[in-house]
Amino acid sequence: MIKQQSKFNGYYIAILLAIVFSWWGFLDTKASDYVSSSLVQALSAFGLAKLFNATVSVLQSIQISVFVSSVTIGELLDPFNDMVEDFSGVMKVAVSSLIFQSILLKIIATVYFKAFVTLSGLMFGYLYWVKSHFIEVAYKVFVTAVGAKFLLVLVVLLSALVDASFLNEEKTQTMDKIQVHSDEMNEVTTGLGVAADLKQSLDKDKQALQIKLGEEQNMLFKHDVRLVELTVQNESLNRQISARKDTLSALDILFNNDEILADLRTQQSVLSQDRQRTEQNIKTSQDKINVLQQEIDDLGNLSLEDQGFFSSIKQSTFGLSHFKDKISEYVGTLNGLVNDFLTLLALFAFNTVLIPVLFLYLGAKGFKLVWQMKPSDLIERAKQGVKESL
Repeated sequence: MIKQQSKFNGYYIAILLAIVFSWWGFLDTKASDYVSSSLVQALSAFGLAKLFNATVSVLQSIQISVFVSSVTIGELLDPFNDMVEDFSGVMKVAVSSLIFQSILLKIIATVYFKAFVTLSGLMFGYLYWVKSHFIEVAYKVFVTAVGAKFLLVLVVLLSALVDASFLNEEKTQTMDKIQVHSDEMNEVTTGLGVAADLKQSLDKDKQALQIKLGEEQNMLFKHDVRLVELTVQNESLNRQISARKDTLSALDILFNNDEILADLRTQQSVLSQDRQRTEQNIKTSQDKINVLQQEIDDLGNLSLEDQGFFSSIKQSTFGLSHFKDKISEYVGTLNGLVNDFLTLLALFAFNTVLIPVLFLYLGAKGFKLVWQMKPSDLIERAKQGVKESL
């Protein structure tokens, strides 16, 4: 309840200060600048995480060919890979939180919101002056407007104070330490990445050729089976023709006067043409098989000693003889950055996750204190009113 005291008391001073500070905008500017700088820093950290994530993917893509201490690269990088995925997830939340804070700060910094605070303050002052029955409502509206105007700003500035006093230096040092290795990891992504993509492409080509080879070998087998069948049929026709000739005179055979013999000879001619086509198909299939086998052999010969597979590695800063040692160094570097990423994750989580939670908590408590109800109760009342109106 608002106590009715003298005409001029603390309420008017509070109204005047609230209106002046709402239009001043100094605190709004400082809060917006801090959120903007934090957003740039968070996006930079997120970009670093994506760069290292790409590096891990490249290293894991060549785990078929490279082993370090009899353990695949993918197994060695599992801890770092899991950590980077968790870090990326938290940074997405952090960036979203900062963008949301930036939007809210822009809203409460608009002329319309400032005018709302001013009008609600003037209305409350006037109703308090005339001792109206609506003082309580005007008071709640004014306090709510002031709370919405300054609560987020004060919470963000509190976060900025804590960051500048305790967290910013460690955050900057940690990011600089991670940044030192980013160029080296970029070399891995662009150098080994090309080699890994080449190997993957070669493997796909080889698999496609092997499929075609299998299909052609299957076709050749069918042609061989068909040729055997035609050979058996031809031998059978030859026996039938010989047996039929034994029953005929020389003139009947010479002038082809026997219909049965003529029919057998016709079948033999058709069979001979079919055999010729089958033999030609066999020759064509054999030629295709030889070509495919040669192409597969050529792909198989593209090893580390030739200019095809992993050719980009020869042009990089390290040679093939030190390839495994360099991979081991990369793996050790990445796993050594786990603690740094975890530290960075905790620092960003405090500024970008804990602070908004504090804002929502204080906002809900303040709303309940002023309106004597929870925000959820207000929503339920609004729903009930809509239902009754319908």
